Amino acid sequence: MTSVQCLRVDDVSDWNCLKGQRGVHPRIVPGVKVLLDSDFNPLSHMNEFTLKPAHRKRRAGKSWLNTQNAYADDLYQYKVFLIAVELDEGDVTLTDLEDYGSCFVGGISIKTRQKFKVATAYRRHGTAVRYHKHRIFRGLPSSVSLIELTSQGGFRDGILRSDPDSPYAWLPRDVDAADKIHPILNGSWMKIFECLGPAPEEDNQDARRDRLASETSLITGMRIDEVCSLTVQQILNLERHVDPQQPSKLISLRITKTKGLKPGLVYLPSFLVEQLLKYIKGERKSVIDRAQRVRGKFEQTQNLFVSDLRSNYTDAGNPMTADTLSRRFTSACIAAGMCSSVDKYLLDEAGNPVLSASGKNVVTTDIVADHTFHDLRHTFAMLTYQDCARSGKQEPWKAVQVRLRHESVLTTLRSYLRWLDRIEETLSDDLMRFYGLIDTIGSAQPA
Repeated sequence: MTSVQCLRVDDVSDWNCLKGQRGVHPRIVPGVKVLLDSDFNPLSHMNEFTLKPAHRKRRAGKSWLNTQNAYADDLYQYKVFLIAVELDEGDVTLTDLEDYGSCFVGGISIKTRQKFKVATAYRRHGTAVRYHKHRIFRGLPSSVSLIELTSQGGFRDGILRSDPDSPYAWLPRDVDAADKIHPILNGSWMKIFECLGPAPEEDNQDARRDRLASETSLITGMRIDEVCSLTVQQILNLERHVDPQQPSKLISLRITKTKGLKPGLVYLPSFLVEQLLKYIKGERKSVIDRAQRVRGKFEQTQNLFVSDLRSNYTDAGNPMTADTLSRRFTSACIAAGMCSSVDKYLLDEAGNPVLSASGKNVVTTDIVADHTFHDLRHTFAMLTYQDCARSGKQEPWKAVQVRLRHESVLTTLRSYLRWLDRIEETLSDDLMRFYGLIDTIGSAQPA
């Protein structure tokens, strides 16, 4: 084998990617990724590893596609490594697996042009480890033992215990969970929102979609995929609960297209539902009417947020994607001046680092946003905690867990508690002003 390919199935494939024979296999559905060799023969064992658990999750109604795609991408990288070092899968040792993982420790990502994050090394190395455990369970030849591939560490009795013999023990420590929390403080989110679109009280006909979607995340804690999955009918069903005299009245909404597909409740204040209804009957209707005029056989989507009048003819009226919303938010951060200069490596057309005459990597400077869309969810968590603490609730993190829809309060604590311990002394006054600005939105009168 001289190369490997990772292809996404757009239509139902006629390849049985488990046995290498022609014929439709029930696990091959649109959206999955399959691995093929240079002669387009399926890599059966690798495809079985990615597709079998995905098929089980799909039948159980659980989230599966992103995980399957990620496993396929990881195994593609692993197979490229094995071909480069001329190793058969059955001959791989634990040292070889560590050599593979080390490629991502200090290596440069073609996508970001920066050093790989430690989390990437863990994930890529971990996928290879799990794949070799799969091979052992399937009775396939293996030069690495199950004991070598098994870690005895992890959370037990609420304590994180390490295992010096873990196949992950050699990897550097990932950044602290608290370092991944980046709430938008000091009212700075208003600067970002101003760059996303006009406020409801402004006499401005510019599109409000991006700002409205971002406000929805900040006020409800919804993830970006959850915001983009909202439907028109879900909002119309809330119309009878809107009370203009009580703009802060919370209205519950049950969502099902969540992380892990676990249904949960989110709470929208009356004023937000009112603004979403105005979007449906105004801006969104204009986009749909335009799409029907220019696209001929246009099939109207039920998604709440749609590609707007700034889109080209082929996209107008289609569901807004998470990638689109993420890019708009990032651009707004930079436009608001909430950005930083970072060094990135210069790569050639083949993706290799360009070297200077002295043999050092050539570095360029890029401007990147200080925040991502997901930071709106972090901000919501901080606001919820602060509000519960001020009102005297005994277990404010329990309330945060419920509102974030975390399965365990440990997830909430590991993510946020240490960050709060570092900065809580400076938070109180800032977040009180912060929450007051949300009240200002709630009391805004329509133009």
